[in-house]
Amino acid sequence: MTTDVLKPCGFIQALIEYDCGKKETIEFHNTVLTNGRIALAKCLTYEIGDTFNFYINRMLFGDGGTVGGTTKVVASDRNGLYGVTQASKPVIANTDPNIPTQAIFTSVVTKSEANGATLNEMALQMADGNFYSMATFPDLTKTSQMQITFSWRLSFV
Repeated sequence: MTTDVLKPCGFIQALIEYDCGKKETIEFHNTVLTNGRIALAKCLTYEIGDTFNFYINRMLFGDGGTVGGTTKVVASDRNGLYGVTQASKPVIANTDPNIPTQAIFTSVVTKSEANGATLNEMALQMADGNFYSMATFPDLTKTSQMQITFSWRLSFV
């Protein structure tokens, strides 16, 4: 019996750039959801149906990821944000050329988006509408004086 198991895992880095020139980085981990793992298995067994829709095409940002400043734990069976979706952005997807078992998804919340919202949760959404992965993070109040570039790395180890 083999003890090696393929485990998808993720890591998110957010670069916050302020109008004043200040830059700040926050980092946190995610939960790969059951629907994401099912999508991986279906791709490997060619159970994709008439159209392939298991690819990640959007990054969603919401406001329900904390309670009293404490981040909520993401259960693997979730398929929706805890709160209201404040921004839904397309992703730029790449495979890391130096780590070919790692996919990188990037999205930017611009200075004109989600202003006044407290962002504290996010998800990667597949083209079929299901979530692949989700994360909660400490409250981040979005203003028009900041742009946030999210880089979400998924590894298969």
